[in-house]
Amino acid sequence: MNPKRATQNRNLFTAIEPETNENPAPARVPATAKYIPVYHVELVRDRLIKVEPRPSIHNPDDVVAILQEELLKSDREKLVCVMLNAKNRIIGMDIVSVGSLTASIAHPREIFKSAILKNAASILLSHGHPSGDPAPSREDIQLTERVAKAGEILGIRLLDHIIIGELGTYSFSNAGRLP
Repeated sequence: MNPKRATQNRNLFTAIEPETNENPAPARVPATAKYIPVYHVELVRDRLIKVEPRPSIHNPDDVVAILQEELLKSDREKLVCVMLNAKNRIIGMDIVSVGSLTASIAHPREIFKSAILKNAASILLSHGHPSGDPAPSREDIQLTERVAKAGEILGIRLLDHIIIGELGTYSFSNAGRLP
């Protein structure tokens, strides 16, 4: 690296407020300088859901017992990510997407965002079908496959994707449809 350039950019990571009428650009920064926004990320707890004490999640019924009321009371599809620690204890939940009557659009990046911030070891997905029929759609199957592959890369395993409907539940894990 050019030593002269390093000296000129010594304050590269020093915070500079954007130029406004009230806050003109500092004298040491040319008026034509470009600004790069600096962000921070926070994970904020919205609310608590009361659950019976469970030491850990052992099967889909444990997840259904926790989420059934939340998902069935909605008139639209909600996709929930349940984050687990290494002992399969729930460390948090995130409503990733609220969709329409028949679809909830989600991408693995949104699904894993909170899981990464919470240092989750694994996740469970669950969503409700307002139609009442828990059979997975083609989109449900594709999403589950994509999330499982992304989880392998990230080191956060997808343990199950559970669909909850008035007529019953469907577990991808129990059906042998998880890689």
